[in-house]
Amino acid sequence: MSREIMAKDIGVDSGMIMVADLTYLDQFKDRGDPAVDGGKVIKVSKGVHKVKWAIKNTHNGDIKGEEELNVSSGKIFVCDPCYIIGHSKHENWRSWLNETDYGEDIQTNNAFIIDSMGGDGEYKVELRLM
Repeated sequence: MSREIMAKDIGVDSGMIMVADLTYLDQFKDRGDPAVDGGKVIKVSKGVHKVKWAIKNTHNGDIKGEEELNVSSGKIFVCDPCYIIGHSKHENWRSWLNETDYGEDIQTNNAFIIDSMGGDGEYKVELRLM
């Protein structure tokens, strides 16, 4: 059984979109709220999901991919991470960028980055959780 999700109006200023279990944010003392800060929070079933994602009409045309996502909270968020990591302290954002090689090396299975849009803008992210 799969579930189709459309996360509309995801604003991007850092060139990337994060899809993650809500608990991913627990590691950040100073953080924003993805439901308030340009993202979406969506209830999903707990467990490990294969996620097929797609975004149409990006600067690089239509893009798609597949990731695995472990959801322990029952909620995921879709948001540009620059809006929520280090919400009011930019040094937290810079530290995260350095530690993850600009989102390319997130050392967890409860988050992934989409960064192949080719630029900033506002996107509709289609997710299919299986």
